[in-house]
Amino acid sequence: MKKPFYLLSALGLITFTILTSPTFDRDSNMDSSVLRSSVLDAGTISDTVVVAVDNPELNSYAANPGEYENEINKDSAIKEDNVITRKIKKTVRLTASSDEETNTVKNTRTVAVSDTKNASDDTKIKAENDVCTLPNLGTDIAKYDAQIITVRKKFKFNLNEEFKVKVYVKNAGNTPWFSPDSKCEGTRVYLGTTRNDGRFSQFYTSNDNKYTGWVTKNKVRMDKGNLRIDPGEIASFTFYANSDSENSIFREYFAPQLDDGTYLKNAEFKIDIYSGENNENDEATRTKLFYAYKSMNIDEIDADGERSIEVDLSEQKMALKIDDYVVREFKVSSGKSATPTPKGSFKVMEKNEVRVGAASPHYIMPYFQRLTAGGVGLHALPSLGSDGDTFWTEAKEHIGTPVSHGCVRMLPEDAEVAFGFTDIGDSVEVHW
Repeated sequence: MKKPFYLLSALGLITFTILTSPTFDRDSNMDSSVLRSSVLDAGTISDTVVVAVDNPELNSYAANPGEYENEINKDSAIKEDNVITRKIKKTVRLTASSDEETNTVKNTRTVAVSDTKNASDDTKIKAENDVCTLPNLGTDIAKYDAQIITVRKKFKFNLNEEFKVKVYVKNAGNTPWFSPDSKCEGTRVYLGTTRNDGRFSQFYTSNDNKYTGWVTKNKVRMDKGNLRIDPGEIASFTFYANSDSENSIFREYFAPQLDDGTYLKNAEFKIDIYSGENNENDEATRTKLFYAYKSMNIDEIDADGERSIEVDLSEQKMALKIDDYVVREFKVSSGKSATPTPKGSFKVMEKNEVRVGAASPHYIMPYFQRLTAGGVGLHALPSLGSDGDTFWTEAKEHIGTPVSHGCVRMLPEDAEVAFGFTDIGDSVEVHW
């Protein structure tokens, strides 16, 4: 079996290179101090042929990752990217009879205490009015965001066993959340299934005689007793389900969901339901769990299958595959019209954690995997190391658009996954 990805380290970067034959030990990596690159293909070492000496992306050399650690942004994820913003009326909105002075619905309901220190299954309940007043945001706009506090469930279940999952989620935005029980007009918040968004849950349970927490086959309601969750407070969601009737490990993804269908992906989380006995060794199970990036029975993954990469230039997408199963899918940036990415069938010829361009402006290219003798490869978005600055904002916006010098560029975190996924000799198909 190929080495599982979780054993692979993440610190580096790559691209590729030039010149003559390198120092290379068949039992180790190429000496990164030489400004050359070689091809290891079917056990044969050969010199790299450089087709464009002045190409800043293809003309490069392997470098010591530690020398460039502070000049590389290894994670492009920005928290604000997933914060949902929405314009709202700056007036109090009510749908029930109310007191004009207090702006509260007159019938008193119970609401859960929202306190991270007290977030537990026996969280105390206090009586409070169903307050409908929306905050005065002035010139600001409503922001909906969330943070997972904890997910509580048993680790393992017997076959066909009923189980409970309880989830605590913090309101990290600036606007209150309301439950289905509230008589106010504000936004209702649920837990919705993700990956694929809105899919019918494997664990949906319908019981007319018992509360299950499910309102549809893909949505869980806020717990009864929660009426309004203000910014900084914590909502709880509980659902009941039954484990599988056969031995299995099923993974399911959820995220808070607004009543208009919008997901708050900053608080996306997964649950793994172990039903019955697992007859596989721990290493095989961990490998499958790592590759299960969507809701699924992980037994659908053959950890010993053939790994490959597919690049679709027309869609600017890359897929990591085991046999026909897509392990991950990323947006990429391929070559621009003047320096297009070549189409065809390739092999991963060489891998470097970091490559640095020998031609100006001396790009630093993380997680580089070479596909051709001329220097075309897969790598993370490049940065400039001359003054320690990076241009991630510009480059990140280019993902999904062909703007490179011929290589296939990825976001840093995606390139890291792709780098760990492959071995030398794995197939790469590039097509339009």
